Amino acid sequence: MDTTVLLDILQRYVFNVANLQGMLRLSTPIVLAGLCALITSRAGILNIAGEGMILFGAWFAVAGSYFAENALVGVAAAMLSGAVIGGLFALFSLRFRAHIIIMGIAINIFANAATIFLTRAVFKQAGAFAAPRIQGLNPIALPIIKDIPILGEVLSGYSLIVYLTWILVALTTLFLYRTPWGLHLRAVGENPQAAETLGINVPRIRFAAVMASGVYASLAGVYLSLGHLKMYTDQMAAGRGYIGMAVNTFGGGEPIGVFLASTLFGLVDTIGWRLQGERIMPVYFISMLPYVATLVALTVFTLRQQRAKRAALANNAEEE
Repeated sequence: MDTTVLLDILQRYVFNVANLQGMLRLSTPIVLAGLCALITSRAGILNIAGEGMILFGAWFAVAGSYFAENALVGVAAAMLSGAVIGGLFALFSLRFRAHIIIMGIAINIFANAATIFLTRAVFKQAGAFAAPRIQGLNPIALPIIKDIPILGEVLSGYSLIVYLTWILVALTTLFLYRTPWGLHLRAVGENPQAAETLGINVPRIRFAAVMASGVYASLAGVYLSLGHLKMYTDQMAAGRGYIGMAVNTFGGGEPIGVFLASTLFGLVDTIGWRLQGERIMPVYFISMLPYVATLVALTVFTLRQQRAKRAALANNAEEE
């Protein structure tokens, strides 16, 4: 392939301002879903209920915004729903000892059915609901930054949830490594028995982690229904809860790693939308791209882990 043609393709589909903007927008719910998986994994809990939590967050965000005609009320309603669903998940899985994976699957199935029912019962609509009364989250122009060439175009003009997500990545990092509560959370995840001997209340830490994960996931739902669109559609999460688990693994369980891994998926999704708009590839193939990227990322991560383990075993054998 000619170098000029290759550069033209990269400029059109990868390295341009529109794609960078799309990458940051589309990666936002994935970052939040990744943080949802991260905070529970650090407490030693496998949380696969993120998909259902995102769905409830999206629905209650629209409901709150519609009835109050205020987007911030929608945000508050969604966060409350996330905390409640997280609390129920923690109650049944941690207190009543329900199988945590089965419980997570149950919440996802329940969320899918419940939101379909609520849309029909409350809004008298099937499949999707949109109305002029729904107030979305308007773009925010950042002072000073908006006037900087290129950088202003890339970093300014997003909704509140996008900027809140960036802040949450930083705050989660500080929480994990610069606060005693973060130390307790990591201790519970690494060795709960040892944490108990130090006087750490393991059940309370895990309960709080699951509730926090519900809030993270609900914000992903808010972005989908009020930040990216101003409507609710059935199955709006579209697998982002599961992709969030993948980016947490691929990002090494670190907030910054989750953010960077999520931007990769956001870029793939953006390129997919661009290809779909220009009708270069079949629509169904383009829809597969984020999930193909997930499988590739997990495969690469697994192979690297296996290689590192083999190298460690070889080094131990040489030392003996």
